[in-house]
Amino acid sequence: MLKRMLSRVTAAALVIVALPSMAATKDLSYYLPQDVSYNPEITKPKDVLGYQVGEWHARPEQIVKYMEVLAEESDRITLEVTGRTHEQRPLLLLTVTSEDNHRNIDDVRERHLAAADPNRDADPDNTPVVMYMGYSIHGDESSGSNAAILFAYYLAAAEGEAVDELLSDSVILLDPAFNPDGLARFAQWANQHRSQNLVADPQHREHVQPFIRGRVNHYWFDMNRDWLLLQHPESRARIANFQKWKPNVLTDYHEMGTNSTYFFQPGIPSRKNPLTPDENVRLTEILAAEHADSLDDIGSLYYTEESFDDFYYGKGSTYPDIQGAVGILFEQASSRGHLQDSVNGEVSFPFTIRNQFVASLSTIYGTHKNKSRFIEFQERAYDEGMEAAQKAKFEGYLIGDSSDPSRVEGLLEIFKQHGIKAYRVEKDIEQNGTQFKAGSSYYIPLAQAQYGLIQGIFSTRKNFPNNTFYDVSGWTLPLAFNVPFETHRGRIQIADNAWDAPKRKTSALTDAYAYAFNWNDYFAPGLLQELLEQNIHVRQTTKPFTVEGEQGRQEFSAGSIVVPKAYQEREWRDVQRRLATAAKEKGIQVTSIETGLTPEGVDLGSRNIQPVEKPSVMMLTGEGVNLYEAGETWYYLDRHVGIPLSMVDTERLPSADLTRYSHIIMVDGHYSNLDKQLRKKIQNWVSQGGTIIGQRGGAEWLAENGLLQTRFIDDAVFQSAFTKKQLSYEERDDFYAEQRIAGAIFSMDVDTSHPLFFGFPRDQMPVFKNSTAAMEEPESPFVSVARYSEQPLMSGYTDERNREILKGKTNIAAHRLGNGQVIGFADNINFRAYFWGTSKLLSNAIYLAPRIQVYAKKLDDKAAADAAAEAH
Repeated sequence: MLKRMLSRVTAAALVIVALPSMAATKDLSYYLPQDVSYNPEITKPKDVLGYQVGEWHARPEQIVKYMEVLAEESDRITLEVTGRTHEQRPLLLLTVTSEDNHRNIDDVRERHLAAADPNRDADPDNTPVVMYMGYSIHGDESSGSNAAILFAYYLAAAEGEAVDELLSDSVILLDPAFNPDGLARFAQWANQHRSQNLVADPQHREHVQPFIRGRVNHYWFDMNRDWLLLQHPESRARIANFQKWKPNVLTDYHEMGTNSTYFFQPGIPSRKNPLTPDENVRLTEILAAEHADSLDDIGSLYYTEESFDDFYYGKGSTYPDIQGAVGILFEQASSRGHLQDSVNGEVSFPFTIRNQFVASLSTIYGTHKNKSRFIEFQERAYDEGMEAAQKAKFEGYLIGDSSDPSRVEGLLEIFKQHGIKAYRVEKDIEQNGTQFKAGSSYYIPLAQAQYGLIQGIFSTRKNFPNNTFYDVSGWTLPLAFNVPFETHRGRIQIADNAWDAPKRKTSALTDAYAYAFNWNDYFAPGLLQELLEQNIHVRQTTKPFTVEGEQGRQEFSAGSIVVPKAYQEREWRDVQRRLATAAKEKGIQVTSIETGLTPEGVDLGSRNIQPVEKPSVMMLTGEGVNLYEAGETWYYLDRHVGIPLSMVDTERLPSADLTRYSHIIMVDGHYSNLDKQLRKKIQNWVSQGGTIIGQRGGAEWLAENGLLQTRFIDDAVFQSAFTKKQLSYEERDDFYAEQRIAGAIFSMDVDTSHPLFFGFPRDQMPVFKNSTAAMEEPESPFVSVARYSEQPLMSGYTDERNREILKGKTNIAAHRLGNGQVIGFADNINFRAYFWGTSKLLSNAIYLAPRIQVYAKKLDDKAAADAAAEAH
């Protein structure tokens, strides 16, 4: 339990008179402590914003402008743009410290970094403590970013002995808006609905956002899940800052339900990651006592240890915990606008801002007061990590996949950004029956500074002391990228430098009869789409073939792309030039072919090599649709494939012209607003030749409405596996927690001869699973494309009873319906955009759908197969 510390923030104790939450505009005296003086030469927020903090929601450009003004006026602040969002908004980082420290900032940073270097000794008395203060990673939790305005003013203008001492011994990294795109969206929404007479009614339009909420970034991602995964520019800039400075404390300011109060960590004690040192929790408790004292002074209610966990290392409050630092989550009851009723009375925007600002001050003064302890913890964490590496039963991890350098490189890039050294293997090696080829495999030694994070990334833990998870329970990165890995001990031949790129085969295109490239590369669909966008005639094979060339015999598996000289509307030299440019950009080897007659397999004129039509893809969005999965699909098709995706809200579907589209995607959702008439409209469109792709709830809707000819396992089957007798009331949470599949990684057995799995290297592969959705075996033996393995759990938590039900069950099914195709995925194949191992299935479902010839019923399928045989 959290023990209240007797000591309090003395020099900067907040002496603000406790006031009830009020809707009226507040001036700076409502927020700022009065035990310091303020430099009158520093511009106040109102002079730049045009209004008092909290009167309106500050837009990102206003925050940027004010930070620029402060950096210009104060010798304590330097400002840098560390990146840009998808919408090209600047990502700011303010470095705040004393003027003397700024003059020697590189030396200050080097002295600090000694604590995070196992090969150096830190000097706590002569080492600055570093704090990374970050705000509003969820854009509609905007009290954080608005509090950052006040915090920046305080750091620039506050004067006194305590402030001078703080800045002399500390470096404060201020990140005022983790998610500017989402913040801009929400500020616009809240401000455009603000009345002169504030409306507190929770049902008022201001408090009820539309489908695309301010919480998410441009592509509708929850950015607080991307700290480890690094799929977005906001995260990459932030982690570059973190790794550059190795802060001792990182803060992450959020909001929660309006009927709550204020939360700060520690969270639920039993739900921290076992890899996180216990000292991390003790330091969190020390700071918690400081927060409590400060919030007591202003009369705010708060709580700790009853909510949230510190398990998944991809969140802002947890990512630091495995790197010798302390991450702290703050959650403020949200006004979600300017004023809102709650069970506790009216919650005003200024009230929420003040709590976040007060907690910011208690953080920096509390950390500074315990500076030596934080630095000693950081040094000890890295030293103990190195000691653990020396005692481990193995020396490092081997990873590699010679079938696809792009997936390997994508994983390698994440390691690099986290400072995890990976060395290219220079000589073939076999480990536990797995071949790791030179040039495409890497060795990650345990004995390096990021030992703890390496353990977190490679963990395949399946058993846990507490089975309740706020987020995912398994996120093993090599599994997500479908890259084999093994532990290794002993000698190994590796490159001298870390992070050398995988070796790729290259070929200069010569004038030829045709060109071909394999479908195994992650970016092969992107190259295909680029050619289609340039009106280049392209064909795709359903049968393998080999060719003889200058580089000897080369094999092309099913799914490979052929660009023939025949049927081109462009001049052949123009086609060659465009192909060469696009292939170089994608890093994909293209082979020149001199003749259409092949030594093995089908010839290039075979009817098994058919033209590829440029797809026109629509995705349903809006009411009932899972915002995150829709965003993940949009992101993959837009950023990795290059398909211009049409997004049509479900409420607009009745008037939509479906003949414009070759494919429709239905991600997870309930789709209860699609009536009988709309179901018939979709059914007719499929029968006339369209391809419909359902994922999770979308696939279930297809099954329930007679398009996907499969049956999902009823929820009652899972519920009946868990006893309901003689349970006490306090067992209620545990009872439901053990029935959940808490974001685990499963193994599935796949049919690599099926068009959906063309280009996939192995007949068993990982898939992310966070629901019990699964299908019974379809009637036709060829409709089931993938099934959960007999031992399905690879990483994370899933109760044995659920595993027993799921093993062998179908999770991917596909068949024809009339002249079209229906494809169903029981799982999210593009989870958070980092599951590169399965996301290409969506490309296969788009480009290779016409090659799916099986019907759902055995008699229909036999008749179709007989007809096809006669046609041949």
